Amino acid sequence: MAAFDVETVATYEVFADRWAASDQENRLYWQLLGQLEPNELLVRIPEWLAEEKVGYVDGAVPHAIIGRIDRETAQAIKLADAVGAPSLLKLAHSIHELERDEGTDRNEWLDRRLAEHRQSFANREGAPRLADPWLPKSQLELAIRRAEQ
Repeated sequence: MAAFDVETVATYEVFADRWAASDQENRLYWQLLGQLEPNELLVRIPEWLAEEKVGYVDGAVPHAIIGRIDRETAQAIKLADAVGAPSLLKLAHSIHELERDEGTDRNEWLDRRLAEHRQSFANREGAPRLADPWLPKSQLELAIRRAEQ
């Protein structure tokens, strides 16, 4: 892992204090963080930088990005497999809800649905990607990951 300063949070309360959003949106992002691989992180960048790095997308340009640090210089980091986080929020929420119900009597349809959601999340098809994966460190508002449980 690169030496870039990534904040690791262990509790929802600590995350919510640092992520300025509504409580409902914070909970969705917290669920998203729970679905990420250990080497992936959530990065928040200014809107102008998102517009420059993502380019045109149908709808709002994502200023929260999911990716993993590929390379680093003194001035910038390069994210690999970087996609807009908002596109993954609904999938992460669906996975969370299906996993939460694992204690109940599950049927094959629910298991298939959970597997499909996990596959879609892993593929991240259709999510806006960074056209230029290099992000200036001076413009990163927050780089955060969820502590392993």
